[in-house]
Amino acid sequence: MIYKESPQAVKPDLQDIQGLIINGYTHPCSVHMLFKFSDKPNNLDSIRGFVRDLLPHLQSAEDWGPLKPEIMLNIGLTAAGIAIVKPELDIYNSSFPPTFKKGPWDPNGAQQSLFDVDNKSVPAKWWNEKFANTDVHCVVHAYAMNPTAQERIVDIVATAAQKSNKAVSELKPINSASGRLEQYLLVPSDYVHFRYRDSIDEPELNDNPLSKDQQDLNNFLIGYSTLENPTPGPLFGPEGKFAKNGCYNAFRILYQDVETFNDFLEQQAELIAPKINQTKDYTVEWLAAKMCGRWRNGSPLVLSADNPSHDTSKSTDFGYKADDMKGAKCPFSAHTRVSNPRDEGVKVAGSTLVPRIIRRGMPYGAPMSVDPKADRGLIGLFLCGDISSQFETIYGWINKNNFSPVFNPRAKIAQDPLIANRIKDNSFDPNFTIPMEDGTKIVVRGPLPQFVVTRGTAYFLLPSISSLKEIAGVINQIPAE
Repeated sequence: MIYKESPQAVKPDLQDIQGLIINGYTHPCSVHMLFKFSDKPNNLDSIRGFVRDLLPHLQSAEDWGPLKPEIMLNIGLTAAGIAIVKPELDIYNSSFPPTFKKGPWDPNGAQQSLFDVDNKSVPAKWWNEKFANTDVHCVVHAYAMNPTAQERIVDIVATAAQKSNKAVSELKPINSASGRLEQYLLVPSDYVHFRYRDSIDEPELNDNPLSKDQQDLNNFLIGYSTLENPTPGPLFGPEGKFAKNGCYNAFRILYQDVETFNDFLEQQAELIAPKINQTKDYTVEWLAAKMCGRWRNGSPLVLSADNPSHDTSKSTDFGYKADDMKGAKCPFSAHTRVSNPRDEGVKVAGSTLVPRIIRRGMPYGAPMSVDPKADRGLIGLFLCGDISSQFETIYGWINKNNFSPVFNPRAKIAQDPLIANRIKDNSFDPNFTIPMEDGTKIVVRGPLPQFVVTRGTAYFLLPSISSLKEIAGVINQIPAE
């Protein structure tokens, strides 16, 4: 990601911002460790000690120079975690956003967009039922340059928890030897288990606080917007001071059913290949591209309609309005088109804004070729300034394709064919429709399989470094208003 500074901007305090927010880390090894805090007041000092032991390895957003740190980490806290370590904030009666306080399992809040309704995805079954959703108080994102260094940083974090005398308990959600959410180094390293290139298109994060551009920094970092009715927040009072220079992290673990996905592509390619006059092997890749909106090497269909191209494999400078408003190149419901409709045009509740999120994703679990029975999928960190208007809005679009004039309001509601949670309701279209250049349509008959299953979701705040130091009892560096 390119960080750009505009001439009229208030320069962000990079040394007080956790690096994960602004920098897309490329360390090949990472482990994402979850923790529960004791809510007994006499254990607070031990929890502070846990945070204090991690501070020497806490990475800021400052430039680290020509050499990457061999080990480093960032820390996130849920609303329940903040309530324990900062009881004086009275977080549940504060101006922190309601969806952050209520959590992603709230049936009347977040779940109205996330729709984790499949029997395997329901919040009651998250984390493989190894602990309760409300137990998650803290995440430590630990990064390393190699497996040996990974062992070292994990040991540092685990030892800090063990020293707390059970005031801090590690939560291990995965059915694996370690039980931890460990990045699996696929080859190539920027691909996921469905064999798509990942993390191509990210917001530019220009730092103009007057900007209304949805990809600018003031839409992600708390405390920098100067717009009327600014978000993100909170902005005022003790909670505003605590949250400044922070960012929200919608942390989502998504199991990828690779076997079902591959079988689906193979079976559908048998039916579709004669219709497009292509071989079955080509049609497998063609259908995978139509479902995603990009070929598996990353080439967008709008720029490379018939075949993937190395020249366009990381392209982000394109739109749909000029020559694909009929969806003949990229289907309207394709994953990347739904999650970022660009200039297509949207209109939801009177708004025409296309929200953006910063996405940090990495695969977990061994691939099919190594261990067919392994738990595998994506560790998704979706960073945003407003969980509701950014992350949940986009997820709502994924599950309900009714946000743009390209969708017929009189037709049944389509869904993202790749990652949507299948909603079994007569108002939803179970099929995936692919418009063709000659005006005909190829209809992939549904209901489509559930290729992605939610293994867990938590909403974290990535606090400023000064706020983490205050929690640790090191020094109060939270700037005054």
